[in-house]
Amino acid sequence: MMLLRNLTMYFSLLLFFSSCSNITSPSIKNIKNAKLTGLNTKTLDFDLDLELFNPNNEALQVKSLKLTALIEGVELDAVDQNYDTKMLGKSTFLLPMNVGLSLKELAKKDSTDIMSKGLRIYNSGAIDLTLHGVLTLSDGVSNKVVNIDHTQNISFSKNIK
Repeated sequence: MMLLRNLTMYFSLLLFFSSCSNITSPSIKNIKNAKLTGLNTKTLDFDLDLELFNPNNEALQVKSLKLTALIEGVELDAVDQNYDTKMLGKSTFLLPMNVGLSLKELAKKDSTDIMSKGLRIYNSGAIDLTLHGVLTLSDGVSNKVVNIDHTQNISFSKNIK
């Protein structure tokens, strides 16, 4: 009787651990829908979507996004956002985020004044944006941390309120 109970426990644990799936890392496809939403003497504020592809058959829970945003090699913002949303399996997913870029740090690099730098970016309608950091996902059993290292020239619309 004891042997049967031990075998049942052993096979139950074996079945449980073998059914735990491995998460394949989603990939960043694109930065989309960039909108300049604020311009003042300190920052340029952007709303944008990070387009991700989930190669897994199962949906993944998006937990958090921790990034550093850089323009022209200058670190301009630390993004730390929490989410409670699902990314369907075998599909693309748009993850919204907000980035506030420090004009002071960017102007230092060029030895220009802050407003001139802000107006140049505003008038150009495009920036080279680099994102470094991590995206934390869950399959309901375990968490997976996905490294992000993405650079893209983004064109942005101007939607300042």
